[in-house]
Amino acid sequence: MEDNVARAEQAPSLQPADTATGTYRLWHPFTPMKQFLDFQPLVFEGGEGPYIVTTGGKRYLNLTSCLWNAPFGLGRTEIIESIHEQMQQLGAASLFRASHPRAIELARRLGEQAPGSLNHAFLTSNGSESIESAIKLVRQFFSRRGSKKSKVISLDKAYHGVSYGALAASGFAEDQHGFGPMPEGFLHIPRPDAREAPPGVTAADHNLACARKLEEAILAEGPDTVAMFLIEPVQGLGGVIVPTQDYFDRIVETCRKYDVKLVLDEVTTGFGRTGTYFAAERFGLTPDVMCLGKALGGGYFPAGAVLASDEIWETFWGDSLDDQFSHGSTYSGHPAACAAAIAVMDLLADGTMIQQVEQRGAHFRRRLDELLALPIVGAVRGIGMMFAIDLVADKKANTPLDTDALVTVFRGLFAKGLWVHPAHSKILLLPPFIMDEPVIDEACDGLAEVLTRAHRWI
Repeated sequence: MEDNVARAEQAPSLQPADTATGTYRLWHPFTPMKQFLDFQPLVFEGGEGPYIVTTGGKRYLNLTSCLWNAPFGLGRTEIIESIHEQMQQLGAASLFRASHPRAIELARRLGEQAPGSLNHAFLTSNGSESIESAIKLVRQFFSRRGSKKSKVISLDKAYHGVSYGALAASGFAEDQHGFGPMPEGFLHIPRPDAREAPPGVTAADHNLACARKLEEAILAEGPDTVAMFLIEPVQGLGGVIVPTQDYFDRIVETCRKYDVKLVLDEVTTGFGRTGTYFAAERFGLTPDVMCLGKALGGGYFPAGAVLASDEIWETFWGDSLDDQFSHGSTYSGHPAACAAAIAVMDLLADGTMIQQVEQRGAHFRRRLDELLALPIVGAVRGIGMMFAIDLVADKKANTPLDTDALVTVFRGLFAKGLWVHPAHSKILLLPPFIMDEPVIDEACDGLAEVLTRAHRWI
């Protein structure tokens, strides 16, 4: 990476748009377009393993696994060939009143791998669609039983997606700004973040206090109105917040007590990210519904799934139109998506890669903890291969960096050849599982160099 800064100066770049109707026509998600075009736009055209390469030949360490969805690296021939073979045999198909072998096989394998009685897979195209599907599934489940339960409880600073139901369940007000009014029937409770504990309250006690908030919310709304509790086992965009085991034990007890369905959002954590196949395994959870996406397609094809319990499946069992789950989309269960997902499950089948996540993640965490000596680093959190670095302007007061300072820091990281995820005064790292210790050291040395110099920029 030592040549990246020089390469960046020499690499061809797109010209900044001089007006609002310049020559650049592509509109990017979650991107201030003028800022993007004023700062040399990155156009990626190649990649191999943990690296991704721009049109100018500059190589980046892909520390976000693209958008957290390519943890097995780029150029993975097993996934590419599986998609290619499937496209040659059956390039398109629908699951509306029909099926195909790859979808049948994927559903079976997901059910065999999932905890508890999650034996039934409803296939989707991405994580937001999985969350949207789960909300509708649980609501229709209770409706079929003659219940008025419909409300959804989730956590502050949760991220569940961008479609309206998923957005309403998410806990970032800034993401909802301008899109109101939000759908009704969604409420949020405090997340178990030790940083938000009142003075003198331990992290363990704060976790339990947050868990009790679930029961308080159910009682306040009325147990006969609350349908589901939706939670990421580890908050991703919210800052890699890992609850305690006592927290999970208490919320499971509460959900069972009031017949509230526990829905796990494993869109980010599924398929090895936390060091177990699903994060549910790490915490001993047997949810009623599990939502999947991102790594399911390996980053090579959009794929997602909703896994449902036997109880939910059986409630829909019947032979009339009234018995159907009235939901679906055109590309749900596309043959190529299923082929990619099956190849992903083949990669993980012997457990070796997931063991490496645990081992390499421990080394990564040790190296990241060294950054705590720097004035700009307030905290480091992580589990498996999933990390957050809090950036602060004042370490003693724990004052987060402001937006302008963050932009400067991230430009420094990009110039160093480190492709990271900026999020609310944090650096989020969800690197590919295939990074070995020398590559991890390369990444951490680069982070240390940039963050050591950062105080001069801000």
